[in-house]
Amino acid sequence: MAERIIQTADLSYIQRSLNVLSDEIDTVSANVGTVNNNIISVNEDLQELKREFNRFVQQMELHHNEEVAQTKLVEIRQAIAKKFGHYDEVRRTTTGILQASDVQLVKKDVISNVSEEIMLKTPGYWLAPCLVALSAWISDDRDLADRAIKEALKRDAEKTALLFTLICRRAGRKEASLKWASVYLSTQNESSLDRHAVIIIDAFTNGLLGRDSEGIIYNKVNEWIRKLKNTPGFEESQIAQWSDALKLYIPDKDYDYPALKKYTSDWNGLKDSLNDAYLHENILDYFTKIYATPRFLGDTVKKLDESMFSLVSNFDDDELDMKKEERLTELIIKYKGDEDKAQSMMNTENTAYNEKRNFAQLLTDAAMKNKSVNSDIATQQYAIALSKDWIESSYNDLVAKNRLKVPQNISFSVNSYSGETTDGSNEVEQIEAYKKVMHDEMNDKIEKIQPDKVGVVVGIVIMVIGVLLLAPMLLIGLIAIIAGGFWAYNTNKKNKNIDQKKDDVRKQYEKAIENGQIIIRQIMAEVVDYRRELSRVDSNSSKVVEFLEQLSPEEYIRSTADTGRRVKVVD
Repeated sequence: MAERIIQTADLSYIQRSLNVLSDEIDTVSANVGTVNNNIISVNEDLQELKREFNRFVQQMELHHNEEVAQTKLVEIRQAIAKKFGHYDEVRRTTTGILQASDVQLVKKDVISNVSEEIMLKTPGYWLAPCLVALSAWISDDRDLADRAIKEALKRDAEKTALLFTLICRRAGRKEASLKWASVYLSTQNESSLDRHAVIIIDAFTNGLLGRDSEGIIYNKVNEWIRKLKNTPGFEESQIAQWSDALKLYIPDKDYDYPALKKYTSDWNGLKDSLNDAYLHENILDYFTKIYATPRFLGDTVKKLDESMFSLVSNFDDDELDMKKEERLTELIIKYKGDEDKAQSMMNTENTAYNEKRNFAQLLTDAAMKNKSVNSDIATQQYAIALSKDWIESSYNDLVAKNRLKVPQNISFSVNSYSGETTDGSNEVEQIEAYKKVMHDEMNDKIEKIQPDKVGVVVGIVIMVIGVLLLAPMLLIGLIAIIAGGFWAYNTNKKNKNIDQKKDDVRKQYEKAIENGQIIIRQIMAEVVDYRRELSRVDSNSSKVVEFLEQLSPEEYIRSTADTGRRVKVVD
């Protein structure tokens, strides 16, 4: 007994010691948690401090870049002025003479003296002999004008021809302007045309270069097309190119067919096919509006004058590298030292300014993406007419591909039934098939609802076992009797509800069958409406082809005597 008491006492002491130790461990753990939180807080402060420091370093770097750029810009401009300052003088003088000739405020001998002096200062610069030729022309000195023009053409035939095309047009000498335009276009590569070519085509189609009675420019355009057609793979690339352009006019909209949308797995295909069919209506409307739009020469005349003055005032190829460096430095200052942003903007500007297209691409862009080339309505009309064979081929190819994608059989699901229709004409058959499937499914479920005879027997057996156990094990026997009795009673109660369950299943399926028939009728009705709408809008394809076939490019080259051209609008 004494040993047992001592052991109990000893255990109590150990228990208390363990409790104390546990409390101390909890305290240490809490302290560790606090320290950990403090460490996390300190770490967050350090991270914020690091971010602040990095921002400070970045700001200092940007500020330094901006200061360097400001200094560099001064140096670059001084270098440009020293090396190419005389070019600026030529440009300013040429611009001044062009403007002064409009109002006739400057004496001819003054213009002549200034031009000859500048010619001596700028050997090699194409604009200098152009300036001499211009002053000689104003002074009626044909011999000097001819010699100056020959020298200008020797220095830069492309720019010289373009400049005199625009000057002669401005002076009303349209025959000369047309010939100069022919010279300019002869310097162009049909595979790489610049933005000035678009402006000349604009002037040509609007009749601002005079009547092309000898077909000078028209023949040049046809020559470009012949050369391009001889390029391997050209026809295929044209069809693909025009197909991409036409696809821009396929709408992306939804349609009011709620049953098809909800119950068919083909809805996306049905919707896409209807959108594809609406291409005909959209493209016909687009073409019709273009040819119904009256021409206004004011904008084209303004663009021609702007092109002339920009050609005169823009820097030359010799200055290109230094001018690019100057522009990049200006952008670095503009963006507060952010060199990456400045370079990105520089790349964008270079792409926009230097982008070139082959003649076929230019026609496509003028016809379908007019804003990208900034051509006017006359050029758009001419481009579509000139490209009509390519448009028609790519259009027919696109239409054929779209029609192949139209779902022929439309599948749908209502409850557990899966059906199919082509045009909604098999409504009765589908409803009967639906009813049969649902009735079979209902009967299967009802058949599976049977009374549970095993459950009653098992309950009785457990009760009997309980009775037998009452004498040796009273408690267990009672539990067995109660459990067996409950099991037998509950099973019997469920069996009495069998008929009600079967009746509930019948009602459920009868309602489903009734509602399903309504849904199938709605699906069939919408299929009929869908096919009608698809057929109606798809039939407009013939109107597009008819519209294109009546076009002739010659009809959309305007002469100064023309008042406009007419095109039949398809109803």
